[in-house]
Amino acid sequence: MAKHDHPALLLPGLHRLTLLELHKLAVAPFPEGTRRHLLFDKLATWTAAVNSLNVRGTLWLDGSFLTQKPDPDDIDCVLWNPHWAQASAPTQAHRQMLQRLFDQPTARAIYGLDFYLELPQSDETFHREAYWRGVLGFAHDRITAKGFAELSL
Repeated sequence: MAKHDHPALLLPGLHRLTLLELHKLAVAPFPEGTRRHLLFDKLATWTAAVNSLNVRGTLWLDGSFLTQKPDPDDIDCVLWNPHWAQASAPTQAHRQMLQRLFDQPTARAIYGLDFYLELPQSDETFHREAYWRGVLGFAHDRITAKGFAELSL
């Protein structure tokens, strides 16, 4: 049986948002949704941890968090091409912290993220982006187009 889709919060397509704009869209309108508030706080903690390691990238967000579902289970996200933002090489401790942040089971258990990492070669980028636009840009019925968000880290 197919999953039930709640109405999307975004019109079809990619929407570049800040963390504050994401909060205004997906958290503030749901004062009763304590799960939304918790998931947003976990996402903010995760992004702050990634940024504290001087790692930058582009994060695509989707899932029931970007629908009118009162209590979404998690936040679906794809991190594109994370890279060190400083010239000096990262320490082993930084690498280990980053590896933990990017570990799929850890991201789910601690941060409530259904996390995927994309590091495509330049000749694969178009196809990988097309794949994820198809996954994130449509409801479970695979017919109804919907929007998804992009955050810059």
